[in-house]
Amino acid sequence: MKEKGILLPIFSLPSKYGIGDFGYEAYEFIDILSENGIKYWEILPINACNRLPYSPVSFYALEEDFISLDKLIKAGLIKEARKRSVTDRARYDDYKDKYYKEAYSNFKKDAKYEKFASQKEIQQYAEYKSKRDGEDIEYYLFLQYILYKQWMELKKYANKKNVYIIGDLPFYPVFDSVETTYYSKYYEIEDGRYTFEAGTPPDYFNDDGQRWNAPVYNMENIKKDKYKYIVDRFRYQLKLFDRLRVDYFKGYDAFFRIPFGMSGKDGEYTEGFSYGFFDSLFKYKGITPDDLIVEDLGDIRIETELLRKHYGFMRQKILQFSLDLNNIYDIDNDDENVLAFPGNHDCSTLYGWYKNLSDDKKENLKKFLRDNECYDININIGMMQYFSKCKSKIDIFTVQDILGLDDSSRINLPGVDRPENWSWKLKDFEDFKREIKHF
Repeated sequence: MKEKGILLPIFSLPSKYGIGDFGYEAYEFIDILSENGIKYWEILPINACNRLPYSPVSFYALEEDFISLDKLIKAGLIKEARKRSVTDRARYDDYKDKYYKEAYSNFKKDAKYEKFASQKEIQQYAEYKSKRDGEDIEYYLFLQYILYKQWMELKKYANKKNVYIIGDLPFYPVFDSVETTYYSKYYEIEDGRYTFEAGTPPDYFNDDGQRWNAPVYNMENIKKDKYKYIVDRFRYQLKLFDRLRVDYFKGYDAFFRIPFGMSGKDGEYTEGFSYGFFDSLFKYKGITPDDLIVEDLGDIRIETELLRKHYGFMRQKILQFSLDLNNIYDIDNDDENVLAFPGNHDCSTLYGWYKNLSDDKKENLKKFLRDNECYDININIGMMQYFSKCKSKIDIFTVQDILGLDDSSRINLPGVDRPENWSWKLKDFEDFKREIKHF
């Protein structure tokens, strides 16, 4: 039976304090999904990341902006918090810091805290933050404990409402990170210097390829330790979420590395984690290929496709890329083990995509929808109707597409450094509650 989901990052939730968080608005969103029979809520990565979700500084620590001040008030850790003006952009600033420090001064340690704070990876993050930003180590341990506690309470509530969370796991950390500080042997580093940078080869969009401000993995050392460094990461992430979207899946087969300081023209592909890693991961009780959804978009090697099929991983499809509007058909509608989107966080909104089509392609899209008995005058609703007819197992829409918003509301424009990236948010749920009934 086909299942449905909604993609909405945590930072995009409505908020009285400038940025979406793990507070009551997240609970209200879950209620809306539950009431409308929506099974999945897909979020972007929630790791500590300095605003860039796919560039984490830790694969264990969570982003401090997501602490709910309302829940701190309820817990008696702060007295009150001043509300901010409501906007459609997340604010990344230090507004919440004074409330965090007030909460820390009122916090009493207990056994649950001590157990959480004893985790090696959380201690490493606290040490890293303390050296970088100057507060006591204990302060960062406290923040991470609050984050973990609030998140797990939210996830428990979602599951009780029959809503399941699809998390998101980036492939690389950034250069300056907990990972490279404490686990440098697992990255290509010699005498304290990076020898390679992650990126892509030259393509249609970029003659020099891309450089990602991220280190690449030292596969020799990772294999020597039987993939434990990566396996542990996955095991922890799977505690946080019900299913896990694996970003840049083709990197698990082979990743591209560029000699440090050079361009993508000078790079090469090298073997990734491959079968050895996944075999090691699935030895653990309770972890199966069904827990993972792999992002296999773009140009995929035959070897990558064989790796995916070997484990039966659910793959992804984006309708904006799979529709051939010259010949008016869906070139990727022959596989059921698929999570399908009209567009994801890196894409135009449906309406933005439609507006940028040529007149001929707009007419062809309308004909395609009519041929598939999808008749609504609104292009986003017509596309939703088409999805109900696709073979995909799970269909996921962004909130922007449900609302019929244009590209001023897109989440990210890849490869372009602009303040609008990773900042769009809802002001409230009123329009969403009305429009989701079409989904």
